[in-house]
Amino acid sequence: MSGRGGPGALRRWLPLATLTGALSGLAAAAFAELLHLGNELLLRGIGGHEVPGLAGEGGPAEAGGFPTPLLIPLLVAAGAFVATALVVWVAPETSGHGTDAAIHAAHHDPTGMRARVPAVKMLASAVLIGSGSSGGSEGPTAQITAALASVVARRSRLTYEQARITVAMGLAAGVGAIFRSPLGGALLGAELLYRADVAAGVVVPALLASAVSFLVFGLFHGFEPIFGTVAGTGWDHPAQWLVVPLLGLLAGLLGRLYAWAFYATAGFFSSARMRRLPRVLRPTLAGLVVGAIGLAVPGVLGTGYGTAQRAFDAEAMLSTSVWVLLAIPLVKIVSTSLSVGSGGSGGIFGPGLVIGATAGAAVWRLLEPLGLAPGSPAPYVIIGMAACLGSIAHAPLALVVMAAETTGNLSLLFPAMLATGIACLVVGDRTLYRSQLRDRSEDPPAPGSALGGPAVVGPRAPASGPPAGRAPAPSGRRPPRRAAGRPRDRQPAGTARVPRRWTARRYPPPDPADRAGELTGREG
Repeated sequence: MSGRGGPGALRRWLPLATLTGALSGLAAAAFAELLHLGNELLLRGIGGHEVPGLAGEGGPAEAGGFPTPLLIPLLVAAGAFVATALVVWVAPETSGHGTDAAIHAAHHDPTGMRARVPAVKMLASAVLIGSGSSGGSEGPTAQITAALASVVARRSRLTYEQARITVAMGLAAGVGAIFRSPLGGALLGAELLYRADVAAGVVVPALLASAVSFLVFGLFHGFEPIFGTVAGTGWDHPAQWLVVPLLGLLAGLLGRLYAWAFYATAGFFSSARMRRLPRVLRPTLAGLVVGAIGLAVPGVLGTGYGTAQRAFDAEAMLSTSVWVLLAIPLVKIVSTSLSVGSGGSGGIFGPGLVIGATAGAAVWRLLEPLGLAPGSPAPYVIIGMAACLGSIAHAPLALVVMAAETTGNLSLLFPAMLATGIACLVVGDRTLYRSQLRDRSEDPPAPGSALGGPAVVGPRAPASGPPAGRAPAPSGRRPPRRAAGRPRDRQPAGTARVPRRWTARRYPPPDPADRAGELTGREG
């Protein structure tokens, strides 16, 4: 928080953090239930295919077969069509993975997210992922809970600076709940806003909100780590340290490839040739391709979290061909880029964990016959998860902690930190989230400056205090009200303007395709 923090400041933040956390926990719990229901009704119910599940959710350990193989591509395409139609006709800002929209709102328009966003994002993402498209649950959850926080900030008439912290707090609480990683979620809320900076003022409010959110979520879905308590993570042989740079290098390269493939795919689907197609048909065509890929590599369908879970099992990895293990991370990159880069409503955060986990398992599978690997792939899987996503998302500390919390194991923090640091050097300034600013010096001008406390990188900014009822903004005045029907501020360069008839407020950029110039709403 700011330099004006302390017990009094914490007490003033506590009511808002509790409310935001409780709403975020309820929303994350509802979304998790909708995802499960969508999978049961669509991919399993209609398609007859069962994807492997998570240990923390009691899911199956193995993927099922395909009773009617030709039905799978059609089912994935139909789900993409229905989900995209809902997005385009009801709330176009819910297109894409959602995290960029939440980050953009925190930076530029913290009170501008519409109240309909959570419901539309929940339904669209549950249909898309539940029917087999490749996407994660984090991105939708981030946008859902950030939108709830935005509504809270708007109704509470918070100052601009307080509203920004509240939106970041909502993002953190939602992600911390859906991944059952409250500390990792809180750190993510502070790290994810910048590529080379940390919003220190977010940390303490986010910790409070994330703890409440995790508590509420756990009442419905339990408190066990999503991957269960992973055993076999011993790291006591000196030779194992020689593998850490290799894992970091591989994770960084995969992170760069993931970001490049995702935005290249988004650019293709927003090209002049593809814009000739109706908006809803682009994810539909991508769904046909993803469904066909899923027949060859079943582990890429849906979230893929069950595939990451299976990577912890030594017997399962030894019984799997080396070539299949090497292919899974690459195929997951392709399938996620198609499903979400085409405009589908799904996340790209969770697939990053799957990519890193399966890459770590592949390294273990290559070294195990040579006697150079431990008896379990678990250490390599955990390190791979943290290093791959932590580097390309520019949230290394959050992902190291999240990898530990989701596996119930803290013994690999140091090797995971080392591998993630190497991966960050490989990634450089490239990012998976283009709404991230480089540091607080790029913050848009606003009363109170940038998100509270001192930055890790960049100039020190004036501090902002916590909310205290309806106190005026630090400048002595509130941001001026806009007349209904007018945009709240200008769109970033290169983004599409949504027709004014749909909303009185400007949308944040809904997906990477919009950043490439796609007119999301006009072509529905």
